[in-house]
Amino acid sequence: MNRLASPSYEFIESAIIFGLNDADKLKEFNYHSNDFAKHGDAFKFVGDYLDKYSNFPTEEVLIENFPTLDPTAKSQTFSYALDMFKSQVLQRAVVKTVQQQRELVKENPKQAIANIMSGLSDVDLVYDEDIKTYDQGTTERVQEWEERKTRRKMGDGLMGIPTSFKFINQNGIGWQPGELIAAFARPTVGKTWLCVHAAATAVHNGFKTLLISTEMPNPQIVMRLDVALAKMKGYNFSHRAIRHGDEMDIESYIKFLKESNKQSLLVCDGIAGQTGISLESIAGLIRKHNPKFVVIDGVYLLTTKDTDKAAWEQSHGIFYGLKNLAISTNTPIMVSTQANRDASNEFLPPSAAQVAFGDALIRAADVAVAMAKVEDYNDKRLIQFAKYRDGELAHDRIYMQWGVDNGTIHELSDFEVEYE
Repeated sequence: MNRLASPSYEFIESAIIFGLNDADKLKEFNYHSNDFAKHGDAFKFVGDYLDKYSNFPTEEVLIENFPTLDPTAKSQTFSYALDMFKSQVLQRAVVKTVQQQRELVKENPKQAIANIMSGLSDVDLVYDEDIKTYDQGTTERVQEWEERKTRRKMGDGLMGIPTSFKFINQNGIGWQPGELIAAFARPTVGKTWLCVHAAATAVHNGFKTLLISTEMPNPQIVMRLDVALAKMKGYNFSHRAIRHGDEMDIESYIKFLKESNKQSLLVCDGIAGQTGISLESIAGLIRKHNPKFVVIDGVYLLTTKDTDKAAWEQSHGIFYGLKNLAISTNTPIMVSTQANRDASNEFLPPSAAQVAFGDALIRAADVAVAMAKVEDYNDKRLIQFAKYRDGELAHDRIYMQWGVDNGTIHELSDFEVEYE
């Protein structure tokens, strides 16, 4: 519903309140109750209701509690209402800035003009969507802390995307929006399985995930996902049996596949009409599908438009481009890459110097994980944290059970091997 005349505050704010009916819209709405002219109390009610009942209030509940809401605004699209609300908030800020100088205009018009220009510059700064003012005198970060505190008390007490590493999850903070997580190892060590397990863990916990593979076609990735995700759901399938057509419990397999109908895991091994997968195409997929977590297996095979540049410049652009993409889309992105031939000992975690352009990758990443096999233990893997966003960990290496054929992948708490 579009109106020729400028819509009123009541109409637009009512459309916003009625339109805030899912988590994605609430995430997109970066305003507070004091930004409303008429219905700030209704906006606060939506947040309080969600905290109390873990659900959004219905239109009937909203109208019952706030009869001044305009019911005709229910049919308005949220995107239109949001654009108009942004404009109205800015209008009010401009008017307030000018009105604050009304008395000074009579006494010192030049100073009033200077104050107005300075004030309007501040308004433009505050409402510029490309930047965030740190010291604007508001207490919204206290509210954000309260939200984090509440989330810690709910469910398993974990904020962010659950990881494949139990000891990180026990800290209460999983993969956070805007983070870049990098994993590297020699070929055959298990980078793809780690990516698959990371994606399966996120999906199993209710987070929509995009898994991109530059190395394996979709059918091969999907077979691994079947095994890993099924294990988390209580099934026990064999990757080898699925891949080679060996005998298996086909009824359980059918049941599992029918249960997996949430469309919360997207798998991509190429872009139609393109040769390879580029950073730009990944950005397009994220904008189109809005995943909460992105996993890219084989980041070193991403294509780039900068073919005229040196290889190190291309890699530098990809790594930092991925970090910027994670920040701009507010999405954690996990990537894997290969160590080079200098890391000849597959039983030792490779260093950053043993990864192609690894220095740039380590600098761009918030978390960097090196993987290695464990000598004499084919069903174990060593995970070493070369970098972690919050500084020091309780320990920088862990061992994982690596029974990939039936999806038995988990952290071990009572396994240790001495390395020279």
